[in-house]
Amino acid sequence: MKINYDIFSLPKPLFWLLAISNVIYSFWLDSSFGSFWAWNITDLADKHDVKLEDILAVGQFVLFAVSVDMGIRHFVVRYNAKTQGTPVPAILVQAATIFCYAIIGLIGFIVMFDHSAGQLLAASGAIGFGIVYVMREAVADIVACIQIQSDGLITIGDQIQVRGEGGGYYEIVQMDRRMVTIQTVLKYTIRVPNRRFINMDYINLSKQTTEMGARRILELDLDSGNDADRVIELLNQAAEYTIKNDSNFFPWYRAFMSKINNGAYTFLLVYECDPTIPPLRSNGIVNLAIARFLKLGGVNMNSTVEVVKTSEIIDTIKNRLKDVYRLGILKALSTEQVIRLTDAAQIVNCRANRLLIEKGHTADSMYILIEGELEVTIPNDQGEQIVVAKIWPGECVGEMSLLTGEPRSANVQAKVNSTLLEITKTDIAPIFETHPELIEEISALLERRKAANQMLLNKPMKLDEVERDIKALAKKILKFFFNKG
Repeated sequence: MKINYDIFSLPKPLFWLLAISNVIYSFWLDSSFGSFWAWNITDLADKHDVKLEDILAVGQFVLFAVSVDMGIRHFVVRYNAKTQGTPVPAILVQAATIFCYAIIGLIGFIVMFDHSAGQLLAASGAIGFGIVYVMREAVADIVACIQIQSDGLITIGDQIQVRGEGGGYYEIVQMDRRMVTIQTVLKYTIRVPNRRFINMDYINLSKQTTEMGARRILELDLDSGNDADRVIELLNQAAEYTIKNDSNFFPWYRAFMSKINNGAYTFLLVYECDPTIPPLRSNGIVNLAIARFLKLGGVNMNSTVEVVKTSEIIDTIKNRLKDVYRLGILKALSTEQVIRLTDAAQIVNCRANRLLIEKGHTADSMYILIEGELEVTIPNDQGEQIVVAKIWPGECVGEMSLLTGEPRSANVQAKVNSTLLEITKTDIAPIFETHPELIEEISALLERRKAANQMLLNKPMKLDEVERDIKALAKKILKFFFNKG
């Protein structure tokens, strides 16, 4: 049940007609019975048969009560139509209506029947106190419901984070006069009395001034032999990679070192994500990205520090190709073939903001990013470089130049200091020579990836078009490597 702001109110002409009718009714009573006021023309305390005056006197109080009620409703409806803040909910108007009829009815009873107001008020007060005491929890829930709705604390569909013991992430799925129903990320429902909900320590994630998600924290302990600045840089890259590749993660994160303890560094990564994602799942996604970036970044994940010689560092960087080759076109190769490429590949270091590949240049090599971050840019009509893609560790760039010798189609620049492995035509030609079937497999990988990208752009390709492009690309590769085709 959503918060109800639909309030019944008479149309403006009928409202004013109702208000004027009170004046007309009073003048008619005066002309017919000698007084404007009902309590002057009858006394219900006298034991007598019901007369016309009795009915008319009660009618004046009823007409007045309806007019006051409609006046309140008319004012609230106009206020809700003009307000820029939180509108008045219907439940608050309903409470005002009950109070209005109760007060006017009590006044009518006093002036027309029981003229000793003090005794009546004392008796009604005692009875009212007893009723309120017996129904104190229900009354407290209704009062809390009015406060929740009038203050606009929550609405149906809001995501909240409850803090403290028993806290977690919940969605508001229903509200009524007694209960707020919340749902966990695992779709279990919990009903909370309004009086308890109003006192809960929670954050309404859906009502923040800017779009915010659930903020979650990952803790990572690493050996103090690692470069702390380097680890923080890699954590930031892992967070940015996750945000770019998963729409459930919001563009906010913080990475920092929180403490040093017994030769170990403790790092924290705070990130934001859609609150509907269970914490175990979101932490798992981010942990996978962190593991990938730390491993490719050469961060020591062991409990002891090892001193590595320069030659061993080079071998280690090359061997990282085995960890990432399945992310690109090389996944068509076997492990033995990848090892052959590893021996032949050259390590390339590209400093931040330096150009690695220039659009239009002829080349016959591709690069696999091991550490760092690259940006793919193309010039617009004004000659400005527009970023069209980012290359993350494990991904490759320049495949078409390696396979077909075509000129570079875009500029590629290092965003941070980056380490890459360069694979040339000379390196991969012996593998193609002994396993020519790989050419068609790699062609299929490239063309199907292109078709998937077209699908994301709402420009789907037909199956026969994809198959035709695969054959055309395989023919180009054969011609470039072996002058066949």
